[in-house]
Amino acid sequence: MPLQPGFGQAGQALTEFLLISLALIPLFLLIPMIGKYQDIGHAAQLASRYAAFDALLRNGSDNSWKPPATLAAELRQRFFGIPGAAVVTDAQEAAPIRNSWNDPYQHPLIASPAAIALSFGARRGETHADGYDHAPSGDTDLFMLASRAGLASTGLYRANVGVSLASLPAGLRSIEPFDRLKLRIERHASVLPGPWTAVSPEQTEMRTGGLAPLNTPMPNGLISAAIEVVDMASVRPPSFGKLGQWRDVVPGDRLRSGETR
Repeated sequence: MPLQPGFGQAGQALTEFLLISLALIPLFLLIPMIGKYQDIGHAAQLASRYAAFDALLRNGSDNSWKPPATLAAELRQRFFGIPGAAVVTDAQEAAPIRNSWNDPYQHPLIASPAAIALSFGARRGETHADGYDHAPSGDTDLFMLASRAGLASTGLYRANVGVSLASLPAGLRSIEPFDRLKLRIERHASVLPGPWTAVSPEQTEMRTGGLAPLNTPMPNGLISAAIEVVDMASVRPPSFGKLGQWRDVVPGDRLRSGETR
């Protein structure tokens, strides 16, 4: 009896679908994991920028560095902690890690806060001084009085944030090779701390005073005596060379009691 056309191909489409599913289904199951890895990488990038830009406010030329341990604790709270949780300075306990970063079996991808590491420079040192692993900047070479004013530049500063991720459970072919990757995500940010930026009006006055002997050409006492001679004692003498009058000070009535802004 002759075979009907297409009779020998019956069930071929179902067989092909099952074979393709063996490769596609594990991939579909791992797509959420890839999204979580990207989310952790984004958090690490933001944390590295936070650490780098903190050096613009606190560095060797402007004021004291923030201790690396304190800075690392802030990074864990702000960028890896539970959304909406309060950021506590000098927390006694390690901040809990975001609970949405789990594998398909509800195991945390970040085993502990210690898996989030802060380091400095290309060599990943432990101190802020290690962040300067480039040649000093030459932006003050043409300014001979830069060192006298405290404007020496030490070059680029780099902060790194690395996250060591837990591997997925072993023994399941559907998640290979994610069960043995030992994945580590690291991001870094570099800035050029500007020694020209002062942290307070008083520091600006100190630097300017180091460049020029203020108040010496025309002392206020001499000016006041001259005003007395011409019988204009009610006129307030000008403050030549004094920069204090240009300070940006918040009026007292704009501050709440016990608070400083």
